[in-house]
Amino acid sequence: MEPSESPQTSPYQPPRPAETETKRPSRVWLVVGALAVVLLVVYAVFRLDGTTPEESPDAVVRNDDPGIDGIIAADAPASAFEVGDCLAGFTSPLEEATIVTCQTPHNAQFIGTATLDDLPYPGEAGTTEKAAEACKAIKLDTDVLMAHQWTYQFSQPSSGSWEAGDRDVACFLSLKSDDERTADSVLPPAS
Repeated sequence: MEPSESPQTSPYQPPRPAETETKRPSRVWLVVGALAVVLLVVYAVFRLDGTTPEESPDAVVRNDDPGIDGIIAADAPASAFEVGDCLAGFTSPLEEATIVTCQTPHNAQFIGTATLDDLPYPGEAGTTEKAAEACKAIKLDTDVLMAHQWTYQFSQPSSGSWEAGDRDVACFLSLKSDDERTADSVLPPAS
């Protein structure tokens, strides 16, 4: 066979690539997809945490019938304290403590709240002085006071929280001795 000048065609032809354009997803679907991912992440975080957005992480279940141990709420955060609460294991107005009945031995009591005057921020020393005055103005049962040595403790606004509108003081009375306990309320009986 002699070589020919014209190429011969073969019955087999390789497939040709399709001449179609790749379509990109519209921006709307990208936004919808991104929102779905964000919602799934938020849902997963709350499910793993065990809380829902409506629940406060500081929420405490109080025992309405504490029984012989007198415990109303164990290891309660400071934000869960209510005026009149007697506290066992109290160390600071900002730390956890166990809320107990006042007939149960305890070392502190949340005696009340006060609101400081809406003045320019008086500085840390001025705020401390005003908070101490406000706490000492709360009426207490003198018989219980005289039976022990007490220390006033309180939480007060900082310069940053003052600018945000915080003027609240939370007042506590705690026993001076770490080893001492009382089974009485320092608040006068309700009339």
